[in-house]
Amino acid sequence: MNRKVLVSILTTAAAVSMFACSANVAMAEESKKLVFWDKAEYVDDYASKMKIVVDAFAAENDVEIDYVNVPAADMKQKLMAAIEAGNAPDLIVGDNTLVGQFGALDQLADVTDIIDDFDFTDAAKGVGLFGDVEYMVPQAFTAPGMYVRKDIWEAAGLEMPTTWEELKEQAAQVNDPANGFYGLGFAMGASGGGDAETFVRTMILDFGGITVDEEGNVVVNSQETIDAFTFIKSLYTEGLISPDAVTGDDMFNNQVYLAGTAGVIINAGSVQASMKNDNPELYENTQIVPVPAGPAGQYICSGSNCFGVIASGANVETAKDFIRYYFTDVDSYEGMIEVMGSMWQPVLNGLDETDFWKDEGNQPWMASAKAAVNSYYPAPTDERAMTGFASQYGVKACQEMLINDLSPEEAVGIFEESLLELYAE
Repeated sequence: MNRKVLVSILTTAAAVSMFACSANVAMAEESKKLVFWDKAEYVDDYASKMKIVVDAFAAENDVEIDYVNVPAADMKQKLMAAIEAGNAPDLIVGDNTLVGQFGALDQLADVTDIIDDFDFTDAAKGVGLFGDVEYMVPQAFTAPGMYVRKDIWEAAGLEMPTTWEELKEQAAQVNDPANGFYGLGFAMGASGGGDAETFVRTMILDFGGITVDEEGNVVVNSQETIDAFTFIKSLYTEGLISPDAVTGDDMFNNQVYLAGTAGVIINAGSVQASMKNDNPELYENTQIVPVPAGPAGQYICSGSNCFGVIASGANVETAKDFIRYYFTDVDSYEGMIEVMGSMWQPVLNGLDETDFWKDEGNQPWMASAKAAVNSYYPAPTDERAMTGFASQYGVKACQEMLINDLSPEEAVGIFEESLLELYAE
């Protein structure tokens, strides 16, 4: 073969090969990917249902998705390490406190456009609001309810309590420490969990107090907060709660209620699910009611699961598209809520009319969700607010009051000092 022809053929082949390689690279660059870290739930069917949504989105939008269930206790550490290493996921789901911490660190993308696209409840719209910008899209509320031993209340001729004062009066009537039964099962241990701090802050709001106002000013030291602390102290000093509750962790209330040694606890739906499976008799003898109201009204400090789009991720828009896809199929969304039973409540308007939420046993959970506020309400959502809650300043102040017999005024002063130091930073 002529040398010039051979060279020409080889050159043409090389050019074709190079073009093909370039085309493949371009296609690879254009192909969409999504790395999605989802908070692992106790209900196995949740992950199965989410995987169906993930696979459908992937197929319909030609997206390669790496879907990973991460235990809640591991999420923060893993995410911090991934961000530092430059290989963060594009999309995460976690509780609002955890996801919000990354918003406070400027790691989350603005998702106001998604919030505007759907009919979220008013309570849901406030979950991810940092100033005027939404940085989290709530997936579901995890509002608490109050568990009451219906059989014991009925035997004493008592109605279900609707206010804190009613609850205290009724708890005193059924209280029987000599036989190992206490009217109430509220723990106050600074264990690192959120139950006790949520209880303290709910009481402050219900009595008309505020820890930090809308402008970020520490205003916790008020007569209203002192009244709330005075009421909290009375529950313990009058023997309506077991003495060991002062150092009890987040599992304390679960354990005493399931053991039949407390008449009332406040918890999410996980206790109800546990009873239904493992203690059907206690399940039948339990009535769920909304958390009571105080002199200033009913504020239910609640958590929620939230989507967060990592701003440094390579696929911000694809992550946003998935969230839109997730909420577009309302039937699928409601099905996922119902799979979680009473542990989750919807964040979209109009879903409280389904048969599931018309069920008498589920209605109190929906009522709690409608009264839900952030645990640091009405403070601005920022790192300080979340640090203050996570540090359990309210619980630690109450412990000084309960263990070291400080006055409510002194305990509130300690709470104020902790917050002032935090907000000064």
